[in-house]
Amino acid sequence: MPLSEHEQKMLDEMERQLFADDPRLAKAFAPKTPPRRNGRRILIGLGAVVVGLGVLVLAVSLPAVWLGVIAFIGMLAGAVYAVTAPSGSAGGDDSPGEGGGPGSSAPGGDGSFMRKMEERWEKRAGDDPRL
Repeated sequence: MPLSEHEQKMLDEMERQLFADDPRLAKAFAPKTPPRRNGRRILIGLGAVVVGLGVLVLAVSLPAVWLGVIAFIGMLAGAVYAVTAPSGSAGGDDSPGEGGGPGSSAPGGDGSFMRKMEERWEKRAGDDPRL
């Protein structure tokens, strides 16, 4: 069920205020860019798959089951290496931002918006006949 225009405006305002109050939270929820594929990584993985396939053909021609298993594992490892992104981030996402400490506040961020929202919540909770 879609939100009404009033509810959408309230939600947008709450989101803007929350992100203004806590920039680290805004950074945590920001859409992340998909990992960039590294051409060298794909080439190495593809090479491992081709070498593994050649060894697998050799293992079939010889009665060496153990060699075939090793070749298959090598092919699988090469394919996984080619399609996965490297681990570890070079961006340093855990570094604290400017003014992101607990003592900083956004301009006009005296908490009045959040206080009003809390008061509304308390008012609604007080009107609940189930309590």
